[in-house]
Amino acid sequence: MQLRPYQNDLVEQVRQAWREGYKAPCIVLGCGGGKSCIVAEIARRTTWNGKRVLFLVHRRELVDQIFRTFVRWGVLMDLCQIGMVQTFTRRLKKLPKPALIITDENHHSLAQSYKRIYEYFSDVPRVGVTATPIRLNGDGLGDVNDKLIVGVSTKWLIEHNCLAPYDYYAPSVADLTGLHTKMGEYVASEIEKAMTKNTVFGDVIKYYRQLADGKKAVCYCSTVKHSMATAQAFGEEYI
Repeated sequence: MQLRPYQNDLVEQVRQAWREGYKAPCIVLGCGGGKSCIVAEIARRTTWNGKRVLFLVHRRELVDQIFRTFVRWGVLMDLCQIGMVQTFTRRLKKLPKPALIITDENHHSLAQSYKRIYEYFSDVPRVGVTATPIRLNGDGLGDVNDKLIVGVSTKWLIEHNCLAPYDYYAPSVADLTGLHTKMGEYVASEIEKAMTKNTVFGDVIKYYRQLADGKKAVCYCSTVKHSMATAQAFGEEYI
């Protein structure tokens, strides 16, 4: 498999950053730009050089998704560990030392769990990827990254036929007042409860049905349980 030219350019910019002495660059690229393919290529090159990769994710569901991408891309998985940061941070002394740490959704990496891993492997180079190089509280990434490598814009991707044009909408029917955040996101149990209340959920489903109107659409939900409830509600309408 081959990267698109703009993706390959980002890989080369990361390599150049390392050559210039930067230790922890971060690739910034919008949703749909192919961040998974980019890190898969970086991991493939690293493992094919006989070096180990540690890949950090923040959600369990991402482990299998990234694993499948890496296998398809030709990464040598005997030399690549993919797992949740919460797991790795508890097993640092048991982890074989990697030659490279890759961080998915890099905007989460200001959390102490990530920092413990980075500090334990303090001499190991890193690279992160994100579409949003800023935390919800407004903090930047300067504590964990020393260079931002900014890719092409979403507008550019659409104009060059790399991404389909789209419209996006967000219903404003849930009251999120008083909800707490953790690691830059709403606490899952609280946002799930707010979004699946009978009155709120019914209004949201009605809103999305009106928008879809027979068209293909993607609905972003707060949790897996919320996603399953939404899918079931749509299924009951259209089966």
